[in-house]
Amino acid sequence: MFLRCLLVPTAPGINPTRRMDVALHLSQRLNAHIGVSFMAPGPEHVLANMASLVPVDCATIAAIEQGVREAADAGRAAILAWCGQRKVAFMTSSERLDATFVSWSELSGEVEPLLTRVGRVNDLVIVDRPDPAQPFTGRALDTSLFSVGRPTLMVGEPVTYDPLYHVVIAWNGSLEATRLIGQSITLLRKAERVTVLHVSTERFERGGAAELCGYLRWHGIAAQAVTLPTKESISVGAAILAEAKARDATMLAMGAYTHSRVREFLLGGVTRHVIENARLPVLMGH
Repeated sequence: MFLRCLLVPTAPGINPTRRMDVALHLSQRLNAHIGVSFMAPGPEHVLANMASLVPVDCATIAAIEQGVREAADAGRAAILAWCGQRKVAFMTSSERLDATFVSWSELSGEVEPLLTRVGRVNDLVIVDRPDPAQPFTGRALDTSLFSVGRPTLMVGEPVTYDPLYHVVIAWNGSLEATRLIGQSITLLRKAERVTVLHVSTERFERGGAAELCGYLRWHGIAAQAVTLPTKESISVGAAILAEAKARDATMLAMGAYTHSRVREFLLGGVTRHVIENARLPVLMGH
């Protein structure tokens, strides 16, 4: 399928610049447009958390509405400035389906239902690596992975290079990784290089890299297969990141949470390690 719609969700106090830069790299290769959705809680959601702390009156509601309005205006102004610096058109719609431009929308409510709704009518959701100081970032990643049903691209560091120069796929033959590959064929086809990396484990010892390379070849993607043995001294997540770094990968693609999320939270796991430690963009699907 074509990837025409790239979604960058944002919120008050969130700087989307590094994600916008990644989105621009991708949109220019995919002939896609970038949709920025500003999500802020409405007065009723704010008041639900404040009711026991401060008196609720008309002045309080007006102050909340004014604060949200000012945050939205500041966010829109920042996107307009970004568009001016990058020479990207800012518009609400385009007559051409393959045009690269930026659009802006404002949504009121809680992050989870808003991002679920709008994410499902986009092709790729671009989120930040979770930052404990910014609760929105963790909520956006979780919602994108578990509720949206589209690929999620997590960006942890500023990206000054082409993310599609060398994509490394961490392949284990899981359902999650399979869904991600199926939804990302168009993106993978645009990559300059693709490496399929398989770390042999007891659970996924049959998920051969060569088999996926053979499948990708039918889609015009010439990929190199690499298999790594499991080492007791290094976790699978650490092995994947180390190999990606050694091969100068510019993007990592992997299925997310093939173990249960509770197990990964309690005991650690590949997805958790990658989310916490990856410096390159990570394309994930659950």
